[in-house]
Amino acid sequence: MKIAYFLDDTKQIGGSGNLLLQQAKLMSDIHETIVVLPLNKHGDYNREYARRCRSYAIPCVCIRYGTAFSFADIDYSESMKSVAVIEEFARSECIDFFHSVQLNTAVEYVSRKLKIPHLMNIYQLDESEFKTCPADIYAGFHMCDSQMYSALWGRMPGLESRCVRPVALCENIVRKSGYAKDKIKILMLGIVCERKNQMAAIHAIEKYCGSSMPELHIAGDIWLPYAEKCISYVREHGLEKNIVFHGFVSDIRPLLEECDCLLCSSKDESFPSSMVEALSYDLTIISTPVAGVPELFRDKENSFISRDYSAESIGQSIAECMEYHANGKIREIHENAADTWETCFDRNLVRRQIDSYYQYILSTGQFKSLHAFLKIADYVEPVEKLLKDVNADGEEWIYNRGLYYMFLRDKMPEGEIYIWGAGKLGKLTYRILEKVFPDLKVMAFIDTYKEGSYCGVPVMRLRDMPIRKDAYYCISFAEDREAAFRYLRDKGLACSTQVWYMP
Repeated sequence: MKIAYFLDDTKQIGGSGNLLLQQAKLMSDIHETIVVLPLNKHGDYNREYARRCRSYAIPCVCIRYGTAFSFADIDYSESMKSVAVIEEFARSECIDFFHSVQLNTAVEYVSRKLKIPHLMNIYQLDESEFKTCPADIYAGFHMCDSQMYSALWGRMPGLESRCVRPVALCENIVRKSGYAKDKIKILMLGIVCERKNQMAAIHAIEKYCGSSMPELHIAGDIWLPYAEKCISYVREHGLEKNIVFHGFVSDIRPLLEECDCLLCSSKDESFPSSMVEALSYDLTIISTPVAGVPELFRDKENSFISRDYSAESIGQSIAECMEYHANGKIREIHENAADTWETCFDRNLVRRQIDSYYQYILSTGQFKSLHAFLKIADYVEPVEKLLKDVNADGEEWIYNRGLYYMFLRDKMPEGEIYIWGAGKLGKLTYRILEKVFPDLKVMAFIDTYKEGSYCGVPVMRLRDMPIRKDAYYCISFAEDREAAFRYLRDKGLACSTQVWYMP
């Protein structure tokens, strides 16, 4: 069988894309495999993915296509432009099976047309996401790395879903010669961003670890504004000797060999693959109770799991871990962790699980109809034309969201709406509502700092915003939108029914 693995990003190395690449490497032992790298409109591709393919001796090709992490970000018309070249690739390479990461509508279209089975890896999404997206554009088969999200994908869109854990880096655990009793070095892996919650980890190291403050090594992309906030905080508080930012690191093995513990402070994950990488190199696991982590890891048994996502709770877990290192109890933690590694992440085990799923999918002979795609094409074009009439003011990405706004018009056909955020994105939301949602009346902008009016509409404070069951609300700012979503939800408003992200 020949399998094509479609990756997801032209610039960054994300955990989900890297995991699919690891799965391609793993399955190349028993199947013929080829990796497909996306090209963007400038002809750029992810050179780090290409480098890793060469090191794994897996052939790769570059094709222009797009993927989306969420339904709102699917550029439907652009993805349909990729169909012909993906179809030609599949025919010329005699592909028997598609395995993709994130939402790849072009691959799913070709899968249905050519009757090539398609399995998609996609991970954490809020349950409200499925109220926006019609399930018919999803692949029929799904795989992720936590039981929690596998159950969600099976329940909400009704897909066939299996939980398969991340692939271990090594055939066996690379055991450390001993476990440090003091001067502990802690490693964090992944892009420095809000959901990874590195600032809480920095506060935990600073405030809750006592005089024997450990070293914290943070390896991951630092291009987001959140990363700059973290770096500035460390600099301004004189923590540079204890907290080091390495930026993106292509080969993390030296850091895994050097460090004693792996810290995951995430607020939003499916299952952190960095924990499997760390276990493969015999690091102690410290983590928040995020998503699938409690399915396998238990506090003071095979790891140290904080009560919640606060700096205080994370700091307490770090302090307890340091205590176990100091008194020698850490050895029992590592023996139990090794059992977890062997029963969940062993390469031979994961290979059998994935191949078993492949064979099952092949045996079903089930393919969805192309009707859903053809129906969408008739409706999305008029919405895209309306979006083109919006002055994007440098935010041209909104022109790609015709599919999202097409379905949003069905959800908000008429009525009154409040825009939370009287800034650039708020103004853009107002313009979109004018063009695409003419039967919605903007009642007010909600803002913490501005007063008076904006775009000819009154501005009010958050505390004065009426909570109405018969109105709509859109969150129109970039940072900490999830907190705003939670605030409105806690006020009794229904997400993806009354509350939306716009633009």
